This record gives sequence, C-alpha cells and structure tokens, in this order.
Amino acid sequence: MDRPVTYDFAGKSVVVTGAARGIGRTIAERFAAAGGAVVVADLNESDAQQAAAEICEKGGKAAAFAVNVADSAQVSTLMEFAKQEHGGLHVLVNNAGVSTTKIIEETTEEDWRRVVDINLTGPFLTCKAALPLLRAAGGGKIVNVASVAAKRISFNASANYTASKAGLLAFTRHLAYEAAPDNINVNAICPGPVLSPMQFNTASPETMRERVGSVPMGRLTSTDDQADAVLFLSSSAASMINGAAIDVDGGSLLGWYDVATYFERRHATRAGGA
Repeated sequence: MDRPVTYDFAGKSVVVTGAARGIGRTIAERFAAAGGAVVVADLNESDAQQAAAEICEKGGKAAAFAVNVADSAQVSTLMEFAKQEHGGLHVLVNNAGVSTTKIIEETTEEDWRRVVDINLTGPFLTCKAALPLLRAAGGGKIVNVASVAAKRISFNASANYTASKAGLLAFTRHLAYEAAPDNINVNAICPGPVLSPMQFNTASPETMRERVGSVPMGRLTSTDDQADAVLFLSSSAASMINGAAIDVDGGSLLGWYDVATYFERRHATRAGGA
C-alpha cells in the first residue's frame, strides 16, 4: 500500500531491528521514503541485504547489518556501524521479536529464555547502547514494538511471549523517565492482529473470519498501520509523548468477544426488556 510521506526525516539516522520482513520491513521502507538513512538490522543477513538493496533501488538510503539483539557485543557493533555509516543515531525502533506456540507445561526453559532474551533483553541492550549516540545528537526517539498481548494474553503465542511483551512496556515506561532529561522520548506501540501474507495463506477461512470479527473496525491491521504509529512517535509531532503505549489494533482490546456476538447480546437484552 502506497502512503504519502507525512513526516520529514531528512538528515536523520534510523536503526530498525527485525527489519528484513513484516512490520519491521515496512517501518524501514517508510523511514527511507521520508528521507531517513536507515540501518536494516536483522538476524538474517541475506534478507537484510535484500531489503536494504530494494529500499535503495526506490531512491532511499539504507544499509544492512546482521545482528543478534540478545548479544551485547553484536549490539555495540551495530551502534558503531550506524555511527560510521550514517553519522550517528536519531531514532531507534526495537521491532525484532520471536514467539513459540506451546502451553506453559510444554514450554522448556530454553524456549522461555530464547523468547525473553530476544523480546525483552534485546531492547534493553539496544537502548543501552543507543543512549550515548542519541544524547550526542541532542536527543532522539526510541519506539519499542510490543503487542496487545502485553495488556491481555496472546491467543497465538505462548506465555513467554506475553511476559516478554508486558515486560517491554514496563521497561519502556522506566526508560522514558530516565531518558527524558536528555530530550529522548521513549514510547511503544501495541500491534493487534496484523494481516500478513503468511497469516493469509495459512489460516483457514473460518479462522480469518474469527480474527476479523474480533476487531471492531472490521479488518485486521496492516504493517502500514503499525508504521504510521511508529513514524508519528518518532516525529517532532510527538515531542511531548513519553512513556506511552499506543494500541494499533482497530479496537480489539475494547471487548471480550467478537463484535457480532456483542451486538447479538445487546439486542437480546433489549428484547427482554432489561
């Protein structure tokens, strides 16, 4: 989906983790389209290189960097790369994340640690390494990509994912408080159900109807919907928003069951005279 360039990030250096595919890829593309110099950081080096190359082919400025965000040495090298390649850092987007689909009794300690390491420890490491660069730039923006699971539970992933995303929101609030005196805004977005090619191709028609039915706005969110929120929070328009967690979910957190059932029960209640 093509969107008009709403914000101007010319002269800004942006690091996006987990940027080779999905939400992260769209975020990287949108920053580049708005003039930003983007580091496409991802565990998969070949995918990151392809994403960066395609951004450059469209006239954007991007460079790829392979990184495991749970490795502090690799994260430090990533920030040094951003400094050398693009002159510093102005925006950090922590999007890298993984999940499993096991119930708690089936979740191994290895499963738990892997998800928490990447989803929660990873943002801690990248933020810690980014702070000196953001401070040197006179301030900047950090946006952490959490999930509506952080405020409820995940219906598609496991407890380790839910816990890691809830922890990420708490970390976002705390870092926002500590970084504010340096003119650094730290916020998060909480994506709801996202329509991705993988989901569209693998979910049954019944499952797709159920997922759409849980969203009052009547459709699943897109990667562009998520990128819209990230670019807003990274712009000067959000200069006084700090420590917030914006739900980008079409209202899916507002109810307890699907929209059709809600209205059926309301109609039944009225018919009964209550």
